[in-house]
Amino acid sequence: NLELLVGRSAGQNHAVTFDLGRPDDIWLHARGCPGAHVILRLAGAEPSPRSLEEAASVAAFYSASRASTKVTVDWTRRKLVRRLGAPGLVSYTGEASLVVRPARGPGSN
Repeated sequence: NLELLVGRSAGQNHAVTFDLGRPDDIWLHARGCPGAHVILRLAGAEPSPRSLEEAASVAAFYSASRASTKVTVDWTRRKLVRRLGAPGLVSYTGEASLVVRPARGPGSN
């Protein structure tokens, strides 16, 4: 069962990433453009490729690149994401990237 947390504003991004995200959860964000911070909750397991792709598609959908057919989304462990002053601004390390089609995700209207 896929559990995603999605921030849709700077304040929500901050809360999703730093208040709700656990250190070993996966954090995702569309590369190089404004957009949602997405947390893929993990229950102690490694994320499946399908879970990563679905979470990345949601991050792409809730980004400024939503109208593109392909969006590059970076992902890393939440513990590797650091605050940069203003809410929603972060730096991160240890990332990998996926190129995905933007999609709202399973069960969305």
